[in-house]
Amino acid sequence: MKNGFKVFDADAHVIYPKDMWQRYLPERFRDRIGLRQPIEGWEAYNPVTVDGKWSQHDTSLYGRFQRYIDWTADDMIAKFGDCVTRGFSGDAVADALQIDGIDLSVIYGPEYDLWVEGIDPELQAAMVRAYNQWGADMREASGKRVHVASPVPLNDVSRAVAEIRYAYDELGVRAFWARPGEFNKRTLGDRYYDPIWELIQDLDVTFSTHEFMGLRGVTFGSDRFHSYNEWHTVVHPFEAMGACLSMITHGVFERYPRLRVAYLEAGCGWLPSWLHRIDEHLELAGKEFPELTMSATDYFRRNCWISTECEDPFVADVIRWMGDDRILFESDFPHPDSKYPHTVDEFLGLLPDQITDESKRKILWDNPVDFYRFPASHYPEGLLDEPASASA
Repeated sequence: MKNGFKVFDADAHVIYPKDMWQRYLPERFRDRIGLRQPIEGWEAYNPVTVDGKWSQHDTSLYGRFQRYIDWTADDMIAKFGDCVTRGFSGDAVADALQIDGIDLSVIYGPEYDLWVEGIDPELQAAMVRAYNQWGADMREASGKRVHVASPVPLNDVSRAVAEIRYAYDELGVRAFWARPGEFNKRTLGDRYYDPIWELIQDLDVTFSTHEFMGLRGVTFGSDRFHSYNEWHTVVHPFEAMGACLSMITHGVFERYPRLRVAYLEAGCGWLPSWLHRIDEHLELAGKEFPELTMSATDYFRRNCWISTECEDPFVADVIRWMGDDRILFESDFPHPDSKYPHTVDEFLGLLPDQITDESKRKILWDNPVDFYRFPASHYPEGLLDEPASASA
C-alpha cells in the first residue's frame, strides 16, 4: 500500500535463475536447453539456446544493448540490490515490490525461450509445464504476493488446451498469456486458436498479450531496425495493435463474449485512435467480416483491458475517450526503464489536474482485481479486507 492506495501490479517480471530449465524440465529434455554467450567475454542478456539455436535475434545477441540502457549485471545490482543477490526468489521479489508500495503482482515471461521459430511442439509444452511449476513455487515462496501468468504453447492447440487445464487444475494458475505477434504464420485471430479461447472463457480466467523485444522470430521491426532505440520503440505497441486488430476483426470476441483479454506493456495512448481507425474501416468494408455485430470500440469496452506505466501522461486521454474502467497499472519491475522504487509514487503524482484520485484508485486496484478475478484464496490473508482510501 502507498499513501492509502492498495496496489495490484498487473504486469511485472523477474530475472530468471540460470538453472531454471535444468531444475524444472523433465530429464529427457534438459540437454536440449543450453546457456552460452555468443562471444567469449561478452555479457549478452540471458543467451539461452533451444535445440542448439539461440532464442534471441542476432541484433539482440550481438548489439550489446546492455551498455546503452544501464542493464549490465552491475547495473542490476546497483538498482535492485538484495533482490538480485537473492536470485529473484519469490520472497525477495515480494519484499522488493513492497518497498515500492505494491501489494500484489503478476509476473509475465519467459521472454524468448518458448517462442523460437520451429520449436518442437512437445518441447514447447514441456517447457510450459516446467515454467508453471517454477511459477507455483514462486507464488508460495512469496506468500501469494507474486503470481505467475502461464504461457500458452501455441504450436499445437491440443497441447495448449492440455497445459492450460493442467496449470489451472494442478497448479492453481489463473492467468495466461502469449506473445501478440504472428506465430507459425497465424495471428491470434486465427480460428485455429478457438479451443484456447473457449477453455479460457469457460474457466473464467484471463489471457494477455505481452511483447519482449529480441526474439529470434517474426516481430515487427526485426527485419528493418538494428538499433535498440528503433526496434524497441515500435515492437511493443505495434505488435499489441496488431493482436487487438486481428482478435476483433476475426470475431474472437463475437464468438467468446465473456473472454477477458489485456494488451500489456504497449503504452496506452494509441488506443482510442486505433479503435476509431478500425471502426472506420469496418464501416467502409464491414462486409468482409459479416460475423461482427458490434463496433471495435464496443468489443474492447466489453472484453478488453489496456495497461499504463507510471509516467505515461496519455493515460489521461484514454480516460477521456474510453473511461477509466479498462486500464491496468503495470510496474515493469525490474526492467531497466522501471522507476523502482518510486513507481507508485510517480503514478500517484501524475497529472493531478487531469487524472482524479478516484481514477488512480481504480487503475491501481479495482480494475486489476476485476480483470484477474483471482479467488480469495490467491490473496495474502487480509489483503482483500484492508480498506483503501481514494485520497493520498
